[in-house]
Amino acid sequence: MLRAYIAAAILSGGASASSGVFISSLSYTNGSSGVNTTTSGILPCDALIEAGLGDRLLFATDPGYEPEVESWYSENSRQRPYCFVLPRNREEVATTLTTLVGVDNGAGDWHIAVRSGGHSSIGSNNIDNGVTIDLSLMNSSSYDPQTNIACIEPGGRWRDVYADLDKQGAVVTGGRDGDVGVGGFLIGGGNSFFSGRMGFGCDSVVNFEVVLANGTIVNANSTSNADLWKALKGGTSNFGIVTRYDMEALPARDLYYDLRYLSYNYSEAAIEAVAEFADQDQSLHDNALVTFFTYNASMSSEISIGEIYVNTQGHSNVTTSFDKVKNLPAMLNVSVSQSMAKAAAGSQVPGGTRDIGTTLTFYNDPRILRRCNELHEQFIETLKHSIDPTKFVTMVFFQPIPSYMGKVAEERGGNMLGFKNSVQHNAILWTFGVAIQPDQGDEAFAIARAELKALTAQVKEYARSVQGDIDFVYLNYADASQDPLGSYGADNIQHIRDVAAKYDPNEVFQKRIPGGFKISRVK
Repeated sequence: MLRAYIAAAILSGGASASSGVFISSLSYTNGSSGVNTTTSGILPCDALIEAGLGDRLLFATDPGYEPEVESWYSENSRQRPYCFVLPRNREEVATTLTTLVGVDNGAGDWHIAVRSGGHSSIGSNNIDNGVTIDLSLMNSSSYDPQTNIACIEPGGRWRDVYADLDKQGAVVTGGRDGDVGVGGFLIGGGNSFFSGRMGFGCDSVVNFEVVLANGTIVNANSTSNADLWKALKGGTSNFGIVTRYDMEALPARDLYYDLRYLSYNYSEAAIEAVAEFADQDQSLHDNALVTFFTYNASMSSEISIGEIYVNTQGHSNVTTSFDKVKNLPAMLNVSVSQSMAKAAAGSQVPGGTRDIGTTLTFYNDPRILRRCNELHEQFIETLKHSIDPTKFVTMVFFQPIPSYMGKVAEERGGNMLGFKNSVQHNAILWTFGVAIQPDQGDEAFAIARAELKALTAQVKEYARSVQGDIDFVYLNYADASQDPLGSYGADNIQHIRDVAAKYDPNEVFQKRIPGGFKISRVK
């Protein structure tokens, strides 16, 4: 459990092969009267029934509805739409989308949400007043050794994707937390153990199969709809629903995976190791380091340090700055050789907490890392006055982002993240997350959120004071109040805006599917 907690909590770099839900039959049972009818009285859901999708729906009166709600990771994302619709192929996605968009020409105060894995906690993939399209049943993965392409559906979880591909001798630049879904991870960027060599996950996508708002199914790649292909690499849910990701694969090899817990007394050594690791040259691109500081009142040391070091080629004897950490006494250490499938399967933790996260990027400067730790300590003490100290957990991540990531992206056709201009020196991707037990109530959640926003502003202010701030905000870790799309740079913002207007001229993904980060809200 300890290992799973460490590696999983907020690593989703921002989602089971099957949701296991009971799908209602075409005949809808009214919960109060028990009378069978072919209508529910809910206009958009009835339109889906009329379109032949009745057996793909879940209503609140169905036994599978609450388990479906609880399949979202964060308690604060467990919303209750009028009905869920779970399509099983691209044609059903197209029928679902066009049917919902056409209901009464969009009249009424209801909207549409789209879910891949449901790991985000910002309200981007579920809805109360409307219909949620859940892609969980579209979860297959296959590999073609002739083309070296893995074809992956959006509703898969990375633990299952890796397991499927591992049997065929392949792996892709995917998520580290096995519970994270494919779709949101890739169109938001996708930070991975393989990113040093391959760039972000989106940089390995050679083709997107996309259902547009008008029901048209298109492929987007370097030769067909190339503008959409590039826009989808970080441009998130502004254009259509991706129903398949074709990714360049790598040979499956066992990773060298080292996880260790250190006393907080060694925080300076950990910071030095992070800073040195971030400055390593591209020849060490097969090495990855994730460092985190965590508060957990149930542990022997309330604040402790976690280190995850991975060599994706399976080598345990590569000289890096992690050697400094390896020489320190560890409270816990697990060093193994294992597949990415096993690493992802072991990097999961049960959800159900109320989660808040935020992120910034700044230049690699140990002074900023130390300031982050000071603010983390203050944050913990502040929260202890408002929330039961045993009812919340914090995780602060430092992930090195080498400047050559922009070069890797350009070599692979470019993406929307804007590293070529914004990250011109080695940097640190900082992420702060808080998980609160639901029994602490709305007030505790609001207090934690307010304090986290204030802390983020303080980190930004300090980074600016030492000339270390960077505009880039990583979408998959961002809070709903942040503006990741607006941090991509003027050219990329305009590209996303132009592509959205071209492929979605009626602004369905801006107005009818409002969840997530929308280009129409970027100034």
